[in-house]
Amino acid sequence: MKPVLFGIIVSASLPAVAAKYAGEFMYVGAGARALGMGGAFCSVADDATAAYWNPAGLVSLPGREIQLMHSERFGGLVKYDYLAYAQPFGGSAISASLFRTDAGDIADTTGLEWLDTGSDGVAGEDGAGVPGDSGSDDYDPLTNPGGTENNGRWDPGEELIYDEGRISWGSAVDYALYLSWARPLTDELSLGASMKVIQRTLMDHSAFGAGLDAGIRWTPSDVFAAGLNLQDAVGTHIFWDTGSNESVVPTAKLGASTVWSLGRLSTVVTVSADGDFRFEGRKYSAQYHVGDVSLDTHFGAEFLVRDRVALRLGTSEGSFTAGAGLRIGIMGHPVSLDYAFLGHEDLDDTHRISLGIGI
Repeated sequence: MKPVLFGIIVSASLPAVAAKYAGEFMYVGAGARALGMGGAFCSVADDATAAYWNPAGLVSLPGREIQLMHSERFGGLVKYDYLAYAQPFGGSAISASLFRTDAGDIADTTGLEWLDTGSDGVAGEDGAGVPGDSGSDDYDPLTNPGGTENNGRWDPGEELIYDEGRISWGSAVDYALYLSWARPLTDELSLGASMKVIQRTLMDHSAFGAGLDAGIRWTPSDVFAAGLNLQDAVGTHIFWDTGSNESVVPTAKLGASTVWSLGRLSTVVTVSADGDFRFEGRKYSAQYHVGDVSLDTHFGAEFLVRDRVALRLGTSEGSFTAGAGLRIGIMGHPVSLDYAFLGHEDLDDTHRISLGIGI
């Protein structure tokens, strides 16, 4: 039933042209380390995943690095994969990242039919016809414009004909390629940018788009950092082969973090907080809102023991997150294996696994 339900939602939304949630597949995140910390990573951003969280953080890379992640979202309904490569380059840093979201087989239900019987579920003329007809729901544009019988719409109470022969199957796959660059301005301040190229496929339709993220990171000391990543800085525009288009409104991701060492326990503790400010009138789907401005929060903590084992906790938009990680060396190369968990009140839990390799 999940694929069929998803298909009904997708089919209904296909013709729509709207800015809200248009780039939602790009807000899932990158790397199980960051996601185990609730996605509060804008100011931490010190590995290859910085290309997503804050491209300015790429200047912290000690060398070349590969990151891979696989995620099973909402009980395996949606698969999400991520691959990134980053390296220092002549005093700057560069990176290429690829994101793929696959909703699997989904049902196209636009061929389904329904019995336009009205809200009482019984067909017939007002006051006559099949016994049980309410006698008040026949649609007439002049005398009864509020009527639901024979109004050409599927209203509550009307029967859906579930004929599998009328259902076709397709897929919904999204790709996003990030090409990133970062450069230090001073010892404390760095900036970066990510150009995004997007390709989307929904059933028999496809779309292409492009956008830009721009970030800045400030590290005045070894124990404090702050960052700002303006995602979709000039608006990301996606053009469908149907002639319609979507515009992704900019999001300002603002974060701060602090680090301190517990020497006796050989543990380094990182605590971070991010706020995602959006300007598209999300209102009730956001944690907080004032007019068209909304705010979603992310909080996280990481406990790194002996530079080897990591435990993580956090919240992402009010949902609980947790994770763990292991750092080892293989043939002289640093390797990190990380896991992240995201709970959800209404949907199934999400699990992420990622691998980082220094080369």
